[in-house]
Amino acid sequence: MKALFIVALFLCSGQLYSQQSDSIPAAPQEKVQMIFMDSVKLARKNRLPVPKKALLYSFVLPGSGQVYNGHWWKAPFAVGAIGGMVYLVQYNNGLFQRLKTALELELLKQPHEFSNLNLGVNGLRANRDSYDKNRQLSYVGVVAAYGLVAIEAFVDAHLQNFDISEDLSWRIKPTFQSDPRLGMGGPGIGIVFMVK
Repeated sequence: MKALFIVALFLCSGQLYSQQSDSIPAAPQEKVQMIFMDSVKLARKNRLPVPKKALLYSFVLPGSGQVYNGHWWKAPFAVGAIGGMVYLVQYNNGLFQRLKTALELELLKQPHEFSNLNLGVNGLRANRDSYDKNRQLSYVGVVAAYGLVAIEAFVDAHLQNFDISEDLSWRIKPTFQSDPRLGMGGPGIGIVFMVK
């Protein structure tokens, strides 16, 4: 019953005359005049990036090749990859230097920061060599990340010229071959060559 009353209330509200029309008079409608631009087309540069410039920019400043190509969102990833590898170099170099100093002090039978671990000469030497190897691999990683960022900018500049339209020089498409002599046909595969 309550729901029926609410529905009736909403249906009857359109018949009420308590609403007043707007007291502000409407502005007179004026004719809208179209303004046409000059008939000369504006020359908009449709600049395609030069791959060599993108490579050079990326070598000079990591991430700038990606910005030059117009892909701003890739620049933080490029800088982050190289920055992460530089961090690994510093981390491994710091531990290598600390372990190297501790090994020298251990050979002189003096206390060092790793004395409480009781690693001994062989343990310190093994850990030092391990962090030296990690440090060298991190240097290789910095060079590899720097190179990959530059190569990505170079390839991205090349691929912006890549034609992905339907108007390619040749296509493979299904066909239906019919033979009027036999009165029958069948499906087939056709290669369509287009000359521009």
